[in-house]
Amino acid sequence: MPVVIGQVASLTGNNPGGTENRLGAELAVAEINAGQGLLGQDAELLVADDETLPAQAIRAYNELVGQKVCAVVGTSFSNASLAIIPEAEKAAVPYISTGAADSQVEPVRAYGFMTPPTAAAVAEQMLRYFRAYGLTRLALVYDDNSMFAKSGLEKQTRLAEDYGVEFVHLDKFHVDTTDFGSLWAGVTHAGVDGIMAWATGPPAVELVRQRPGGLPFAMSHGNSNQRFLDAAGEAADGIIAAANLGLVADELPASDVAEAATSFAQTFKARHGRFPSSYASDGYAAVKLIAAAVVKAGSDDPKLVRDALEEVDVVTPQGRYRYSATNHYGLNADQVAVTVIRDGRFFLTGWSSKELAQEANHHGRSS
Repeated sequence: MPVVIGQVASLTGNNPGGTENRLGAELAVAEINAGQGLLGQDAELLVADDETLPAQAIRAYNELVGQKVCAVVGTSFSNASLAIIPEAEKAAVPYISTGAADSQVEPVRAYGFMTPPTAAAVAEQMLRYFRAYGLTRLALVYDDNSMFAKSGLEKQTRLAEDYGVEFVHLDKFHVDTTDFGSLWAGVTHAGVDGIMAWATGPPAVELVRQRPGGLPFAMSHGNSNQRFLDAAGEAADGIIAAANLGLVADELPASDVAEAATSFAQTFKARHGRFPSSYASDGYAAVKLIAAAVVKAGSDDPKLVRDALEEVDVVTPQGRYRYSATNHYGLNADQVAVTVIRDGRFFLTGWSSKELAQEANHHGRSS
């Protein structure tokens, strides 16, 4: 009998990451089966569509649980993942979300984990970047309908003083906003050094297209994918964007993570004709983490897999995960890349390259 891993993904609806989540997870399963499999058996991936709706996500998760999965790779739509996690607690089947809202793992819930860098990690890394470049008076704009964006707002404003940064102008918008004229007018009159935006999907694209010129503009990691670049076009040039390490695999300083990211990127491109997005890396990492837990547990029993997840130490294209009983996110700010968008591509900034090299040297090749 195969070892069955479930996946809830946004295959329909307006979440840009669902298909990429699935492709990354499928590649991880293919690699596992090309090796020794799991527990002497093949791994099998069962995928259910959440339709980018929290209620449907719950149904999809429970459908997979009914098919005796050992764990479930979760959706990148944070609002849906937040709806699923209480179900995971009741079903006692581990759920590794690919959504980025910190509230999925704060407080720690026994069966809820996540793969993306937390909003807190991204917030901290971007504040380090702002401090390094003397950007001390900033505007912060965010999607008020997104738990991910609101989490980023809360974390970044709370940490700002520690980095000598002040957010002197805050403004919010709704997920269906298409005209940002009044928002940008307020920002322009606030006398700021730069702008930080927490937004994903269609509103992020329009926000970028209508942004004022002349001010440094930074975005969270929710847009580190080719779909965003294609939609925003030339308007994205010059944007400073947080991203996972795998997105800039070929520019990373030498480390085990760099090797994993490069291998994943090359294999993904050979399969699909393009480099993977962060969503693909998240799906891939989640399967690798589940596989490592199955091997450590010596079983595909969900409760034993859950216990083993808290003891894994796994190098992935996203970074090195070390879950524990008090840490169900695994990554920290040091494993967040700060990139700049040019000519439809993400490039590692010089500042981030230097920081990552120092981190790799400090921890050795296991960083």
